[in-house]
Amino acid sequence: MNPSLHFLTRENWYWNLLFFFYGLSFFLMGFSILLQARRGSSLHLGRRLPWLAVFGLLHGLVEWGYIFIPAAAVAEGWQTLRGVLFNGGHALLLALSYLFLLVFGINLLGDTRGWPAWTRFFPLAGFGGWLLFSAFTFPRERAATDAWLILIEIAARYLLAAPGAVMSGLAILAQGDDLQHLRRNSLKFFLAGAATALFLYAFGGGLIVPPASFFPANFLNTDLLLRLGLPAPALRILSSILVAFFIFRLLDVYDAEEQHYREVAREREMIWREREKIRRDLHDGVIQSIYGLALGLEHSRTLLADNPAAAADRLATLSQQAEKVISDLRGYLTGLHLGRDLPADPVALVKKLVTDLARNSDLKVNWYVHGNGQSYLDTDQRDHLYHIMIEILSNIRRHARASEVWIGIDLGAGGFRVKIKDNGTGFDATVPTGGQGLKNLRQRAALAGGWLDIESSPGRGTTMTFWLPYEGDSGGGVHGHPLGAGR
Repeated sequence: MNPSLHFLTRENWYWNLLFFFYGLSFFLMGFSILLQARRGSSLHLGRRLPWLAVFGLLHGLVEWGYIFIPAAAVAEGWQTLRGVLFNGGHALLLALSYLFLLVFGINLLGDTRGWPAWTRFFPLAGFGGWLLFSAFTFPRERAATDAWLILIEIAARYLLAAPGAVMSGLAILAQGDDLQHLRRNSLKFFLAGAATALFLYAFGGGLIVPPASFFPANFLNTDLLLRLGLPAPALRILSSILVAFFIFRLLDVYDAEEQHYREVAREREMIWREREKIRRDLHDGVIQSIYGLALGLEHSRTLLADNPAAAADRLATLSQQAEKVISDLRGYLTGLHLGRDLPADPVALVKKLVTDLARNSDLKVNWYVHGNGQSYLDTDQRDHLYHIMIEILSNIRRHARASEVWIGIDLGAGGFRVKIKDNGTGFDATVPTGGQGLKNLRQRAALAGGWLDIESSPGRGTTMTFWLPYEGDSGGGVHGHPLGAGR
């Protein structure tokens, strides 16, 4: 351990305080990483951050050693077992902490750049070089122990700390592409901040060393910074606080990854549900109609010999049925629009669908639009909104027997509410419904980050109200009903 540094911290209480927070910043960084790390992370950064956690924990202990190791043990040097354990153990712990920093940087950069497996042995080679250097320079005279401890500290900083901080900074900078799919723009800023802080630490903690007789320690050292009015410990403390802060913020990567997994699972579930719906709709609708056509054609074939006129009438009827099947199939396929082909403005999308409904029926449509929220939907939400409207309008046309429909859109700050009311036959909404259409409506609204309510009673029409957030931001609407008034 550097005796001069130990003396400095012993004589000045404010240095004790600064070194306490210096060690605390690294220790808390390591502890936080271990608490938030996720097993099985698919991200390079997520898998390698535990190595940085070990560095933080060990280096925090190293810095606290400058405060809490007894001064008497430092003065004893190698003359007593206690001196050997404290001085030698502290020097070894310093080198080990830097070893894990280099392991983090090399492994993360190797994962990102696809380096061969043998490059992962560089940190062990550096640590082995430090051990050999320490063994070959070990003094025979007890009086030279202090100088030797300073010398091996310099070697640890040159061989492990400086390259470890530089490689870690470069590795973190290289994570931009790997994290891009998480769609968290703030992560880019925290990556740049963490890398900059590590580069600063490479200078202050790796290249700024106690004075020595060889280059660059004879020029770039703690005395030079002290003459410039910037003590080396102050620079290291500043860089450690910055490193800890930006690494703390980078831990959001775990939450972003978990959210991404949920979105992927939601998308896969929706795809599965859509496939099931397509299979069910085709089986129950189009395929059954085609099967009926086949039976009719077989019956017509038997009529041809005995009653050609009846066969001709039957074939004419079957032709009309075939046209209807084709029309139904085209209408069904129209409902498979991709979200990117639909307008991003929900008002424009709803108006288009309702206009088509009014054009193809005798329904009277009444409109109102309130609010001035900046409405914009992502592609998934457009697809959900399209199918929600198609299902609601289809139910009104086929089942409600309504003559008039009222449609209102309220554009709020975080989302929009659509209220659709008809004067049709209605149904008992208090009875649990097993209809797949109504289940799909609620599922689509939930998958889009919103909610849907149904109010109906026999003979009094039906009111359907749903709320969706803008650009996938749930805004609390899934559970909180932010536009609850008028539900």
